[in-house]
Amino acid sequence: MKSTSYTTALFTAGFLALIILVAAKSNNIKSKVGYINTTQLWQAMPEKASADSTLTKMKNEFVGYLQQKQKQFEIGVAGYKRDSSSMSELIRKEKIDALLKEQETLKNFPKQADAELNKKKEELYTPIRQKMQNAIDAVAAENNYDYITDVSFGHIIYAKNTEDNILPLVKKKLGLQP
Repeated sequence: MKSTSYTTALFTAGFLALIILVAAKSNNIKSKVGYINTTQLWQAMPEKASADSTLTKMKNEFVGYLQQKQKQFEIGVAGYKRDSSSMSELIRKEKIDALLKEQETLKNFPKQADAELNKKKEELYTPIRQKMQNAIDAVAAENNYDYITDVSFGHIIYAKNTEDNILPLVKKKLGLQP
């Protein structure tokens, strides 16, 4: 009787081991992994060049305005220095207050301009990034990729082949030159 229960236990253990091995083997399915360099894709997007042009114009407008305001301030300071000795105390105080207020405005303008530029940059770049992501998602789904990695940020250190680079497929999807 002991040998029967021992045999049954051994048979059951062997059978369970076989089931575990078969299950482990069947779960060892290879994932399809592709890669892309999104920096190259970003540079190829025509909308990016247009957005950059808009941002450059905006920045140049801010720089020109600031330079103009600084010149006006310098002229005001020079005028005050030249004429302050002949001004009444009330006018001298008003001129100093106006110059101090203008100086504060000049000091704060670059921060405000940077904030405005960043807001505009996000407004212009977000739809481009979304368009890129949608194309990547579509190419990955159409070609049955399980994962796509971005090599422009160093997330891959080895790629055995170039067939899994989906950049040409995404460019084609977006109607860009390969």
